[in-house]
Amino acid sequence: MMKTKGTPSVIYPMIRAVCLCVLVLCVAPLSGWAETRVLVLGDSNTWGSNASGPRHGETVRWGRVLGAALPDVVVVEEGRIGRRTDLKAERPLDNIGHAVATPLPDLVAQHLPLNLAVVMLGTNDLQAGQERDEETIARSAFSLARILQTGGVDRVLMVAPPPLTSPEQGQLAYIFGDAQSGSEALAEAYARQSQQTGIPVFDAGSVIRADGADGVHLTVAAHKKLGRALAPAVAALLSE
Repeated sequence: MMKTKGTPSVIYPMIRAVCLCVLVLCVAPLSGWAETRVLVLGDSNTWGSNASGPRHGETVRWGRVLGAALPDVVVVEEGRIGRRTDLKAERPLDNIGHAVATPLPDLVAQHLPLNLAVVMLGTNDLQAGQERDEETIARSAFSLARILQTGGVDRVLMVAPPPLTSPEQGQLAYIFGDAQSGSEALAEAYARQSQQTGIPVFDAGSVIRADGADGVHLTVAAHKKLGRALAPAVAALLSE
C-alpha cells in the first residue's frame, strides 16, 4: 500500500481523540461526574395533597424544596395518596432481625440507580380499621427500608411523619378519627427502630406538624420548612 506523506500527523491526533472519548465514557460513571440521585417516597403529603385547594405546586412540595436546596442532586418524587408502609401488601411488613427476601418494589426499581431514598410513610397506617399501633407501624416502615437497601438503594433515610392535629374535627374524621395520639407516638417508635437497625431517622415533628384544614395534610409553609430542614441531613448522608 502506498503511504501518503504526512498521514501520521492526521491519524495520530484522531486516535488520541477517540481514546480520550472512550476514557471519559468509562471513567465518568465512577467519578463525580455521575449524577447523584435521591428518591423521596411517601404518601399524599409527598404527592402534595392540599386540604384547602388543588395539589400543591412543584415549587413548594417538600421534595422539590429539598431538591432546590441541593442543586447538584437530582430529586425524584414518588408520592401516592393513601400509601402505607406495606405498599399494598395488606399487612404490615416485618423482616426486622430476619434475612430480607422481598424483591425491590417496581415503583422504586424504575428509578435506579439511587444514592439515597428518603421515606416518609406511616400516617395512613393509622387509619381506622388498620388496627396498627406505633410499634407495628415503625417495624413495618423500617422493614421497607431494609427491602430498599437489599434491593440496591445505597442509603435510606427514614422520616417519622409529622403528628396529626385534631383530625377528628376535620373532613377526614371518618378515616382518621382520634389518630392524633398514635401519630404523636410514631417519632419515638421510629427512633427505637433506628437504634436497632442502624438506619438513620429524621423526626418531621421536630419542625412541623400536619397543619392543613383537615388536620392530616400539610400547608405550603409546612412543606417548605420540612424540605429545608431535611437538606442538611440528606447532604450529610450523601457525603459519607
